Amino acid sequence: MAGRLEKTWIRLGIYMTLFVLVTISVFVISVEIREQLQFRDFLAQFPADKRAEVARSVISPDQSSPELCAYLTQFAMDGSDGLSGNSELLPLILGLIISLLAGLGLAFLLTRMFIRPVASIAEAASMIAAGDLTVRAQILTGNNELANMIANFNQMASSIEDLERERKATAAAISHELRTPLTILNGRLHALCDGVIPPSAAEHRKLLEQTQHLVRLVEDVHTLGLDNAEKLTLYCVESDLAELVRDFAPNYADRALESGVTLVVNAQSARVFADRDRINQIISNLVENALRYAKNGKRVELNVYPENDSAIFEVRDHGAGLPQGMSERIFDPFYRLDQSRSRATGGSGLGLAVVRSLVEQHQGVISAYNHPEGGAVFRVILPLFL
Repeated sequence: MAGRLEKTWIRLGIYMTLFVLVTISVFVISVEIREQLQFRDFLAQFPADKRAEVARSVISPDQSSPELCAYLTQFAMDGSDGLSGNSELLPLILGLIISLLAGLGLAFLLTRMFIRPVASIAEAASMIAAGDLTVRAQILTGNNELANMIANFNQMASSIEDLERERKATAAAISHELRTPLTILNGRLHALCDGVIPPSAAEHRKLLEQTQHLVRLVEDVHTLGLDNAEKLTLYCVESDLAELVRDFAPNYADRALESGVTLVVNAQSARVFADRDRINQIISNLVENALRYAKNGKRVELNVYPENDSAIFEVRDHGAGLPQGMSERIFDPFYRLDQSRSRATGGSGLGLAVVRSLVEQHQGVISAYNHPEGGAVFRVILPLFL
């Protein structure tokens, strides 16, 4: 690609040179034609019998006879137009040639200055297309369009590299997440078949838990895939967010009791225009996350209230809180604060990523922060339906 641009620069230089040469040639021919016309008009002033002799005298002044010289002198004194020489046109021709050559040199310099950064972008683009996502175009100083184009190209290349890195990390994480429950299922099923483990309801529940983990993982991956492909469809209706939370909370009463956690709902009416199933999915994932990290004997609070033109849904646990600087990363796919505890409790590592995706699909915003009195707070802001 860079070689083709170099050839383009050479070809452009040849075209400019030809343009200059053609311009000079046209100018010289025009001057010559002008001289011929002037000479013809000059001869037309003389009698017909004197024109040939005057023409020879102009061409070869040394061969002019004294009589002709006297005649021409008298003719000039009578007020006739003379024949202007080339001396007054010579500075004009020289000036034109110098100006054109200077313009040619400047054009070559400016063209070279333009081609080099473009060639850098072309070479970088060629290497990126070949699979090397680390290459960048040579940075150009200044604040002009070309410098901005290079900066935007490098930013685009960085984004592509980040996306590719995320894609590989996601593929590896999905493979790892699938391997764990599948390995457990495979081992326990073999043990059941071989009679090593006796069949029992407890063993069946363990197998069911691993199957449910796989189902949740596949559903979460499917939801994120639809969102990334911009094919996630919402069936929105007018709903009361407080009612949705109150109706959903009893589903986790037994789970909260097993964890030694009290589930508290403080819900004020806040009407939203939303997909009820997706809102329930948001509530479920946030409550699951809160129960996973809440301390025994503490509460998990579900708060709903209107604020200005927004409906607020907050989930607060009384756990250890979020590590400093992690309030944004926790929404990344497969990011976990505690790897072992998440897998032990069946988390897929995609729950919060799905929540963020669904909230944004509802034109909302989600954030996470540590409460001053301890624990983490997840805050969802949705447009209030007026």
